Amino acid sequence: MTDATPIEIRSRDATYRGLRDVRGDRFLGIRYADAPIGQRRFKPPEPLEPQGLVDATRYGFAPPQARRPMPAWAPKGDGFETGEDCLNLNLYTPTADNGRRPVIVHAFGGGFQGGAAQGGWLDEVGFTQRGDVVLVRPNMRVGALGFLHLADAFGPDYGAVNRGMLDFVAALRWVHENVAAFGGDPDNVTLVGMSSGAFTISALFGVGGLAHLYRRVWVMSGPSSRIIDSATASALAADFLGKTGISPGDVAALEALPVETILSVQEQVLATHLGERNAPGGRTFGIVLDGASLPRHPLDGLASGRFKQHRIVTGWTRDEARMWYAFGLMPEVPDRQALLASIARFHPDDAQARLTALEAERPGLSFTEYEEVFLSRAIYRDPALRTQSVHAAAGGTGYAYEFCWVPDFENGRLGAAHGFDEPFAFGQLGCIPLASGNASASALATELSRSLLRFARSGDPGWEAASSEQHIHRFL
Repeated sequence: MTDATPIEIRSRDATYRGLRDVRGDRFLGIRYADAPIGQRRFKPPEPLEPQGLVDATRYGFAPPQARRPMPAWAPKGDGFETGEDCLNLNLYTPTADNGRRPVIVHAFGGGFQGGAAQGGWLDEVGFTQRGDVVLVRPNMRVGALGFLHLADAFGPDYGAVNRGMLDFVAALRWVHENVAAFGGDPDNVTLVGMSSGAFTISALFGVGGLAHLYRRVWVMSGPSSRIIDSATASALAADFLGKTGISPGDVAALEALPVETILSVQEQVLATHLGERNAPGGRTFGIVLDGASLPRHPLDGLASGRFKQHRIVTGWTRDEARMWYAFGLMPEVPDRQALLASIARFHPDDAQARLTALEAERPGLSFTEYEEVFLSRAIYRDPALRTQSVHAAAGGTGYAYEFCWVPDFENGRLGAAHGFDEPFAFGQLGCIPLASGNASASALATELSRSLLRFARSGDPGWEAASSEQHIHRFL
C-alpha cells in the first residue's frame, strides 16, 4: 500500500476520517451496528447512528472463528484479527465525491463458520479503480454466534435466528443512507457473494421491505435453496447447549459462555459430510426458516414477483464438490447401496432413477466419482437453475453461468472447484499460483471481471438470459 494521507467526508451526523493515496480512498472499520456483546449477544443487530468524528483508518475485528490450515496455493493476504465486536464494514472508492458510481456490496464466504471482510487475497483498491465502482465489504457474525437457533430454549427474544443475515441487512441500510457521500449511487447497488455469502444474499428474497436497498444480485455457489427448517436447527441448538452444560432459559450462562468454548463445541455438533450438511435435515449452520428473521422461503419470495425488477446472476463451478474429495474430507463410497443412500438424502423417492440417468450420461465412473458429480449438481447447479426458473416465471430476468477453468497446480486433480470463480470475477489472479502467468487464465479473468462490472453498471453481464438450461454461459 502506498503512502496515504487522511481525508474527511461528511455524511448525515458523522464525519468519517479515512485514507487517500494515488490509487483511491478507503474507509475502514466503520461501525454499522452496536457491538453484539453482553445482553446483545445472540440477538439481532441494534442500529447505530454514527455521530461526530469517526476514525475509519484501521480495520475492525472479523467475526470469531476457528483458524484452519490452508494449502500452500490457497489465496493469502495480511490476515485479520477476530473479536465479537465485529459489526463493521470497509468501504473503497476511486474518490469520495458526487460521482454516483455503481456500488458493489460483497458478502464473504466461509461455510457459515468463517470468513472476513479484510485481510484476504482481494485487492479492493485496485478493483474499484479499474472498475470505477464503490466496493463495500461488511463483517458479520458467523457460526453459533450468527446462526444458532435459540428460540425454543430461550423464548421469543431469541426468535430471530439468522443474526448473521440481519447483520448484513444492517450494513445494507448503512450503505443506502450514506454511500452517496463516498461517491456511490444508493439506487444502483449490486450484492455479490460466494458460498455462504451467496446463500445469505439469496435468502433476502424471503424478507420483505428490503427491495429498495439493492437492485441486482450476483451469487456464486449459493442460490436460493439451502434453507434449514426450524426443527432441524432447534435440534442442533439443543445438542450445542447440552455439550456446553447450559440449561434452557439460563441467559446469564449464555452471555458468559467463553467464545473459545462456542467455537470448540460448534465443531463437535456439525456434520462434516458434504451431502449430510446440505441435504434436508443436515446438521449445519445456515439460513433458517424461522418465521421471524426469514418469514418465507426465498423461492416463494421470488415466485411472488416482488423482486421481478431485480436482475440475478447465479453461477457455479463445474466440479463444486471435488476439492472435498481431493483433500480427503469425504470418505470413499464403498458400493452402489452407499451411493444410492447418498442420493436419497436429496431425492428419497427416485434415487435409483437418478443414478441410472447419471450412469448413462457419464459411464464408467467409480461410486465415489458419481457421488462427487451428483453433489456438485444437487447442492449448487440444480438449485441455481431452479432459482432462475422461479424468477423467470414471475417475470424477472436472470443469467446463469458455469465456471469450467481447471488449474495446473495439484496436477489438475481439483478440477473447476468450489470458489475458483471468485478471484476471476474480481480480476485478482495474482492470488492464485500459476494462474497469474497463464495467458488463457488472464483472458478468462478479464472476461469474467468485465461481466461483473458490466452487470453492476447496467444489469446485463453480456450473455443471453437464462430462459432454459441451454442458455448457461460457460467460462472455459
